[in-house]
Amino acid sequence: TPPNGAFRGFGAPQTIFAMERHLDRCAARLGLDPVELRRRNLIQKGEALAVSQVVAEPIELAAWMDQALAAAGYGQKRLEYEAFNAANAASGAPLRRGVGVATFMHGAGFTGSGEDYLASEVAVQANAAGGIDVLTANTEMGQGAITIFTQVAADTLGLDLDDVVIAANDTDKVPNSGPTVASRTAMVVGHLIARACDDLVHKLVGNGLLRDADAAPASAAPVSAMTEGVGRRWPADTLRAALRAAAAGEVKGKQGWAKYVRPPGGAWNEETYKGIAYGAFAWATYVADVEVDLTTCEVRLRDFVASQEVGRVLNPVLAAGQIQGGVAQAAGWALLEDTIMADGAMINGNMTNYVVPTSADVPEIRVIFLEKPYSYGPFGAKGIGELPMDGPAPAILNAVAQAVGVQIDHLPCSPERLLAALTAAGQPQEAA
Repeated sequence: TPPNGAFRGFGAPQTIFAMERHLDRCAARLGLDPVELRRRNLIQKGEALAVSQVVAEPIELAAWMDQALAAAGYGQKRLEYEAFNAANAASGAPLRRGVGVATFMHGAGFTGSGEDYLASEVAVQANAAGGIDVLTANTEMGQGAITIFTQVAADTLGLDLDDVVIAANDTDKVPNSGPTVASRTAMVVGHLIARACDDLVHKLVGNGLLRDADAAPASAAPVSAMTEGVGRRWPADTLRAALRAAAAGEVKGKQGWAKYVRPPGGAWNEETYKGIAYGAFAWATYVADVEVDLTTCEVRLRDFVASQEVGRVLNPVLAAGQIQGGVAQAAGWALLEDTIMADGAMINGNMTNYVVPTSADVPEIRVIFLEKPYSYGPFGAKGIGELPMDGPAPAILNAVAQAVGVQIDHLPCSPERLLAALTAAGQPQEAA
């Protein structure tokens, strides 16, 4: 078959799908509500993960899960849909409804020693307009990296957004800050930008272009535990004049640099696969509400709640868009998208026969953000880009299982697969 690779999640969607589907089966065998089984097994601060990493983050998973369930009306819907399904079955009506949940996490940044190996670097450079150029190899692919980088640089220095230019990411001209993958762009590279801005300020002070006497009082909080730049503020016009002078070559120190430094707390053992797998995790609870038509075996998403803790939301519009886009993508994986191979080739490799969700297939995706700032991300931010691919499929299939009473464990849950499962289980004639 042709070469292929991962997108948005890199193995986590598949494993989380299996785990979360399995939890619902365990709950049914034990006579427990699926939420109750999860509640009894949620990780807590100070407990160890499978790789022996102790969770040091201030997490409140039970409370966060309850917030998502309340927003979705999970408990009420479970009861209402049981009654709805029983009434429809008795009357011969074809519609069934279900609500499903998934609880999960995703690490931010490269796994284990990946970030150490990359040793990413970022530079910021004074320009003649009195602003800065941000020099990074990270690629904008529609996720909003340019906007986030601009915000981080401007907020670190106290400049306007218009004062920041993101240079073309040609590695002949910019330092190698690693690939645009692994939920690392805002957290890892954004943090390097903040530190590089801090380094530039220190050089401007050291060269006499900025004077401590001209600085405003310290701001409320640093960019992170590894930067000091917002500890002192200079009036924007004073800083712009210093940047213009530096760009004109009157003194050395036009650039600020930052290189990745592993946060304190331990390392990763490549031989045993034990240790600190990630500097931070993002945590989530997703709730899916579905309706199944037993006449056509189609599954329709009625409602979707995505609740997650991501450190700090840097840009609410971009962050919500990341989640909504990821959920729509994952809904396609769960219900519609099927790669069909024959003779070593994909035979449905175009948009006429590879079905993806449209706006008609996706309900309102209600996003809830929870914030526990991460000390080694810019302004407390962690990664969010892969998280929304992990949870929708199991939440949707858990809801389908409640709706029709059969288990679908092979994606997508197409009408053909659902029909076969219903027929094998001897389900109502509407499905046959």
